[in-house]
Amino acid sequence: MAQIGWGVRFGALGLVGLFALSAQAGPVDPARHWPLPPPILETRLAQDRLEILEASGGVGGVMGVKKLKIRLGDPGDVLFVKWKKAPRGDADGWNNTPRKEIAAYEIQKWFLDPENYVVPTITTRCIPFDVYAPLEERPRANLTGTHCVMGALVIWIDNVTVPDTLFDAERFANDPHYARHMADFNVLTYLIEHEDGREGNFLVSEFAEERRIFSIDNGVAFGARMKNFFVPNWHKIRVPALRKESVARLRAVGPEQLTALGVLAELRADAAGIMQPMPHGPNTEPGKGARSQPGWLQLGLEDDEIEDVAERLARLLEKIDSGEIDTY
Repeated sequence: MAQIGWGVRFGALGLVGLFALSAQAGPVDPARHWPLPPPILETRLAQDRLEILEASGGVGGVMGVKKLKIRLGDPGDVLFVKWKKAPRGDADGWNNTPRKEIAAYEIQKWFLDPENYVVPTITTRCIPFDVYAPLEERPRANLTGTHCVMGALVIWIDNVTVPDTLFDAERFANDPHYARHMADFNVLTYLIEHEDGREGNFLVSEFAEERRIFSIDNGVAFGARMKNFFVPNWHKIRVPALRKESVARLRAVGPEQLTALGVLAELRADAAGIMQPMPHGPNTEPGKGARSQPGWLQLGLEDDEIEDVAERLARLLEKIDSGEIDTY
C-alpha cells in the first residue's frame, strides 16, 4: 500500500467514503494501552508512594532512559513506566526536555478525550535517594538544594508495536478507526512542531480493529535547535483530511489555554529536601522554560514557544476555512 507525501489533497471519492465511515469509528477501550485512566495516573505518578521493583536500561535512543517496574501506593498497584533522569542544574537540556514532553501531553487535551490520547501520561518526579538505590548505588541530586533525583515518569503503554508503514493513504480512505487516530495524531504533531520522526518515536496499537497511533518521544519539538533532517517528520499536516470534531474543539482554544503552557509543573523541596508538586504560581520568567532556585523548580514553555503554538493553530484554522485542508 502506497504512502503519500507532503500536502497531498484528498479526492472527492475518498471524502465521501470517510463521511460514510466516520460514524462507525466509535470509542475504543483505553484499558488496552493504559493500566489506569490517564487523569488518575497524572496524580498518582506525581504523588503516591513509589517503590522501584525492577529496572532495565537502554530504552530507545537516549542514554539514561530506563524501563522501571514500580509499585504505586500502599499496598499499591504494580505498573511499568519509562524513567528519564533530568539534566543537572535546571532539568532542561537540548536533547532531554521534560517541559516539552509535558507540553505535548497537555496540548492534546485541547481536542482529545483521555481514551483517545496520543501522548502517554507523563509527570515530573524527584525520587529520594533510598528509593533510587536500584538505579544507582550512590545517587546524587541533580537539582541544587534537594536530596532526590529529578526526572520524568512516563506510563509504559501496552499492546503497541513499531509500524512498518505509519501513514497508508489507502487505509486512511477505507478504515474509519485508522483515519480518526491518524488525523488526530497529525494535528498534535503539527501543533507541537514535532521534528524527530525516526523509527521508534511513533507506535501503533496491535489491535487491527482500532490501530491507534502514539507519539512517545516529543522532546524535539516547539522549535528545537537540533532537528532530525534525515527522516520524514510530522511538523506539517500530511494526512488528507482532519476530523470536524477535533477542529471544532481547537476553535475554542483561547488565551487562557495558551497562557497555561507557561507553567506546566512546579515543585518545592519539603523539610527532607524531597521535591513535591505544588499548585502552579505565576510565571516567574516567561522568557525561560526552566526556572530554578535552590529547592524550587518551575517548568513551562517559553513565551516565544507559546507564540509559535498560537500561530500554528491560527494558520491551521485559516487553511481549513479556505478549503486548503479538507475536513470530514
